[in-house]
Amino acid sequence: MNDRTEAHVDLLDAIVDALDLPLPSIEKADERLYYRLLERQAFAVRIIIESNRAVTRDPRLAADAIRTRTAEEPVTYTPFEPMKDGVDR
Repeated sequence: MNDRTEAHVDLLDAIVDALDLPLPSIEKADERLYYRLLERQAFAVRIIIESNRAVTRDPRLAADAIRTRTAEEPVTYTPFEPMKDGVDR
């Protein structure tokens, strides 16, 4: 893989990581927090990609910006925990 291809793969990995949030518990409040966070992450990714395309077109900078931005907003809801054999884990 050449350097430019690796940079684009890294950008795609950053996008996937930003949008791959753990599912929320079944509590309504957790579901609302999940969707709000997902919406903010998607909005941030979109803005960063648009800005990068308009200014530098360097996928490394966009990947770094996405990782930095999404790290600023951690998961604050209770993630879903599946039941095993009908018993909570």
